[in-house]
Amino acid sequence: MKRIVLISDLQMPLEHRKANQTLIQFIHEYQPDEVINIGDITDYTAPSRWSAGKRAEYGMSVRQEADYTRKHHLEPLRQGYTGKYTLLGSNHGERPLRYLAERAPALYDETLFREDKLLGLDDYGINYEPTSYDFAPGWTALHGHARGIPLSRYAGGTAINAARKLQRNAVIGHTHRAGIVSETSGIGATRTLTGVELGHLMDIRKATYLGPAQLANWQMAFGLFYAAGKAVTPHIIPVQRNGSFVVEGENYK
Repeated sequence: MKRIVLISDLQMPLEHRKANQTLIQFIHEYQPDEVINIGDITDYTAPSRWSAGKRAEYGMSVRQEADYTRKHHLEPLRQGYTGKYTLLGSNHGERPLRYLAERAPALYDETLFREDKLLGLDDYGINYEPTSYDFAPGWTALHGHARGIPLSRYAGGTAINAARKLQRNAVIGHTHRAGIVSETSGIGATRTLTGVELGHLMDIRKATYLGPAQLANWQMAFGLFYAAGKAVTPHIIPVQRNGSFVVEGENYK
C-alpha cells in the first residue's frame, strides 16, 4: 500500500511557520511513498495584480521569495526525506511570468522565471507538473484555478466540479477550503466520483488583503491518501491554529 501526502497553498513567506515546520518533521518521521504539492508553494506577492502600484509591489523580489521557499521548505524537507516529491503549477506560480508578459514583455524569459527554474527544483530532485498529475488509478491532482472549473462556496464543492469536468476523481488546492465530496450515479449505483480540497497552510494573519477582521471561509489542512492497487482512500488531516495535527493516532506538534 502506498501512502501519499498531499499539501497545498503554503504561499511562502506567508506560510504558517509552525505548521510548515511540523509538516516537515512529520514527513521525516512518516517517510511517505510520495509528497505532492498541489501548488502556490510561494506567494510571489510583488508581481500580483493586487500589488500593482502599491507598496507591496516594491517588497521582496520573486528571487528573494523563491530563495525563502528553498531555505525554509525545500532544503529542510530534503534533509530527512529523499522520496518522490512533485510540485504542480498554480496561479501564484504563474505570477512572475504573467507580470513580465503584461508589464515588461521585453524582459520575458520563461527559462529564467518559470517556477521550477526559480526554485531550482532540479537541485532537489523534485518533479514539476505544470498543469495536472495522474498520481493514482482514477485520480488526478491539479491546482484548481483552471478555467472551466466553477468555484463553490462550500468545502469540497469546487473539487467535485473539477471531478465532473475531468470525469475522474480530483484533488485540488486553490480554494483554501478542506473537504471531501462524493456523488454516485448509474443504474445500481455503479459509479462514484470524489473531489477533495486540501485546505491551506498559510498564516491567515499575514493575509492583509482580508482586512482587520480576517474573515475567510478557509481551513488549514493537508491530505493523506492510501493507495492499494485501484483502491484509493483519501483523508483530510485538519491542522490546528498552533500548527499541530494528528495522524494515525499520533499528535505532531
